[in-house]
Amino acid sequence: MNAYHYHYVPMGESALDLVLPNKIDVGQNQLIQTVGQQLLAQKIAGVTAIIPAYHTLTVNFVASLVTYGQLTQVLDRLIAAFDPQQAAANSRVLAIPVCYDGEFGPDLAAVAAYGHLSVADLIQMHTQTKYFIYMMGFLPGFAYMGTVPKQIAMPRLDKPRARLEPGSVGIAGAQTGMYPVASPGGWRLLGRTPLQLFNAQHPQLRYQAGDYIQFTAISKTDYRRIQALDLAGKYQIKQTILGDA
Repeated sequence: MNAYHYHYVPMGESALDLVLPNKIDVGQNQLIQTVGQQLLAQKIAGVTAIIPAYHTLTVNFVASLVTYGQLTQVLDRLIAAFDPQQAAANSRVLAIPVCYDGEFGPDLAAVAAYGHLSVADLIQMHTQTKYFIYMMGFLPGFAYMGTVPKQIAMPRLDKPRARLEPGSVGIAGAQTGMYPVASPGGWRLLGRTPLQLFNAQHPQLRYQAGDYIQFTAISKTDYRRIQALDLAGKYQIKQTILGDA
């Protein structure tokens, strides 16, 4: 018997929410990601989309093809069979290069001061952590990740900047993220990745909810080199499986 507490909420006639406790938790989010993908894999007639979030899974469906009750029965079975150890072990870890430089990270000094650290120690702390992607949203390719070490979990800016460049990497409290396209934003910027995170002509993302991201510090010279390789389609993100580490 699984130890997860959950319930269902009908969202009109053609959607339902699977709702778990309202908290940021890797284990229960892995359940949401796994159950959602397994539901899609069953190719149930009438299931049109899933939308995973921090503690909910929305399932869109055509009521004339599949009922609310039928879907909750399927979800109950998937939840009962969920193996948290296997889900964790199968997670991908993607290495994302980031140039932590004052030009790219205007908030480096402020976040370092907040954590009573040198800038070098701040960079080391930010790159030592594997960040779990809980959900995608806000912008195409924007991944909400955590958890930032408490010592450097500085709140977002009081006044957002009017424009952040694509690839900007920042933190907002316990979360860290990468801006895939130019956008206004209030997160504290630490650096920038040279990778193209979103391309409208080829919208398939290089990472997804349920993956882990680990940032690797690079120089400005490496930034320019990797950027050129990536634009030419010749850069491969290094990835490992968490259970193989």
